[in-house]
Amino acid sequence: MVYYLPKTAEVLDIKDSAKGIKTFVLKIENLGSFPGQFVNLWIGGLDEKPFSIAKDTGSELHLTIAQVGEFTKALFQMKKGDKVGIRGPFGRSFSICENKNIVLVGGGFGTAPLHFLAEEHIKKGSRVKMLIGARSADLVVFEDECRASGIETLISTNDGSKGTQGFITQVLEQVIQDEKVDMIQTCGPELMMKAIAEMAQKKNIACELSVERYMKCGFGVCGQCVLNGKRMCIDGPTVTAEFALNQKEFGVFTRDAEGRRKDF
Repeated sequence: MVYYLPKTAEVLDIKDSAKGIKTFVLKIENLGSFPGQFVNLWIGGLDEKPFSIAKDTGSELHLTIAQVGEFTKALFQMKKGDKVGIRGPFGRSFSICENKNIVLVGGGFGTAPLHFLAEEHIKKGSRVKMLIGARSADLVVFEDECRASGIETLISTNDGSKGTQGFITQVLEQVIQDEKVDMIQTCGPELMMKAIAEMAQKKNIACELSVERYMKCGFGVCGQCVLNGKRMCIDGPTVTAEFALNQKEFGVFTRDAEGRRKDF
């Protein structure tokens, strides 16, 4: 079910996921979302912002969120029992593969929807390897959840405080040298995803990525999230590597709420 007007959801729990990152568990029935989709979260009297879905149990919605501005600052001050509004789910989801060898690559809190995705692949008999990259150990998210689900998980940090020192793209490069991979799916910083898309294209591996643009309405009316004429709220956010690499803006610049160009 898609809610185009905000539906009230109660905050059931708030969990610390990493430094400056929390997971909000919201009570909402039968949302029916899929990995890679997003919802718009509304705080009455303040604003509304889009967030990727970290988990949907059918009765609970999990959103893993980093504190990065005034909206999330207000959100982080909420307590159990508080109410928010939810619109969605919106957008194109990741493909769920049957009996394939899948590698998922998350960068920072972009890892949020990938554990949800991994569990759906596993239900279809696919083998999943999770690669998680972060700047430092205290910013790694979803490692425990992945390992608890029996998913082989590889970590890299920029400073070497956990896992391999360096970028997660270096870990991915080694993985695809060592084994046959049927699909790479990734969510995180755009420059990371561009490098992954180029790597996958060079190796002729199917690849999907989640392209973030300024989502406002969520259903293709306002045009705020346009990428070279394509509305990412309905034509994305999940797109193929081929699509992304054919967009001249991808990996070069995005736009803010006022439409001003912001180079990466």
